[in-house]
Amino acid sequence: MNGLASQPSGPPGTPGNPGTPGIPGFIGSKGGTRGSPGPKGEPGPQGQKGQTGQGLSGVSYVRWGRTSCHGDAQVVYTGIIGSGHYNHQGGGGKYLCLPNNPKYDRYSDSWDGTVIYGTEYEVSSFNPFTNNLHDHDAPCAVCYVRSRGSQLMMPARNDCPSGWAEEYHGYLMTAPYVHKITRDFICVDREAE
Repeated sequence: MNGLASQPSGPPGTPGNPGTPGIPGFIGSKGGTRGSPGPKGEPGPQGQKGQTGQGLSGVSYVRWGRTSCHGDAQVVYTGIIGSGHYNHQGGGGKYLCLPNNPKYDRYSDSWDGTVIYGTEYEVSSFNPFTNNLHDHDAPCAVCYVRSRGSQLMMPARNDCPSGWAEEYHGYLMTAPYVHKITRDFICVDREAE
């Protein structure tokens, strides 16, 4: 003992005031395990109605051998089929539908390195058409159909695949193999003019 006499305990005192906040602790180290994903949320509200689209933009095609278009197709212009001379080398090889009413920025009756000739039917040995068109100029029409989105020429068939609409059918034609310049194959309408 230290020489003090022990005294009986008194009643407990009133609680003291709260202490001052402690200083912040140290930042913990990274690398803990990732928690599991939370549950999937509810779908959001429906968005506003969008603007009405313009629909199909339409498609254009050449109706070789005719000056009119089929069904709901509109005539853009009519003309004659043209290309380079059959006996020349070089120049253009594709058939063009040359408009009947050309409009030029600058024009000269001379030629400057190339020429375009009108095309004639050469069908004396086999004329598949109703009329005798041998040596006649071959017409064409550029047609536009708003209700279609694409077009194709399907060789060696006179019908369309399921879901496609036929604009016309005809005969696959090009220049003879003995000509010096190659040409595209085109489908000339079976009711050619």
